[in-house]
Amino acid sequence: MLRVCYAEEKDRDFIRWTGNLLRSFIDSGRVQVVRQRDQPQLMLASIWRPHKFPANLPVALVSNENWQVYPPHFRLRRYKAVLGVCPPPSFYWGDGPAGPLPFIQFPYEAVHFDEPIAALYAQRERRMQVQKSGFCCFVVSNTVGDMASRRLEVFQRVNAWQRVESAGAQLNNTGYRAPRGVAFLDWISKYRFMICLENSDTPGYVTEKALQAWLAGTVPIYVGGGSALFNRDAFIDAAAADFPAELQRLEADAGEYQRRRSLELYQRRPTLADFESRFAALLLEQ
Repeated sequence: MLRVCYAEEKDRDFIRWTGNLLRSFIDSGRVQVVRQRDQPQLMLASIWRPHKFPANLPVALVSNENWQVYPPHFRLRRYKAVLGVCPPPSFYWGDGPAGPLPFIQFPYEAVHFDEPIAALYAQRERRMQVQKSGFCCFVVSNTVGDMASRRLEVFQRVNAWQRVESAGAQLNNTGYRAPRGVAFLDWISKYRFMICLENSDTPGYVTEKALQAWLAGTVPIYVGGGSALFNRDAFIDAAAADFPAELQRLEADAGEYQRRRSLELYQRRPTLADFESRFAALLLEQ
């Protein structure tokens, strides 16, 4: 059993979703989460803040962010392992011996919610039956990343044609905030479309944004690193100059809208299988 602690024991959200990431190992007894005082064998540190490197305790860095937006505070070769949604640029590793680098990629969209991804897929059938009473929704609360202004521009272009209901901190016009967790999917399911651009348009950088719209039975209006991984007809590509025309065609054609939202979003559904195999080989079986 690998005893794992956290660099920041009060960061509840980080502990929550990394617990989802390690769930199969925790449930099978191969990983145990302990406090720093309880003789851990590995420390997990987040990308967001600097941290200490305790003597004789290996540290693994975990990032669900774009490396250019949230760069590491230390050279990556100092870590026992680096876990991320996309590979970090080589210059962040620093100098060191040749050989394979201890990077483990994971699909953040599979651990964002506290229910297993397979259960969320199963629930999609129920949400597909929800009556679509709203046109389009938009939920953004931060201005981080190179897509921040682009998201607002897409909102303005769509909203100029037909009202978009915004229930985040940015451009809020509903007077309330959208719920969180799985209840968020139920809220999204009332709308036919959702504007859900990534924070950054970087190849390989994919988060939960398009998937949560699709899981709710709603067509994503999207730009980001997932575009190359998704089925083209399953979303509206807001990077296209004429995307409002495509949106208007779908809004006017109920049959085509139904066909498009029924398609699989991913060409290959995200799972944790590859991550779990790599994590076990690098950190559990040595």
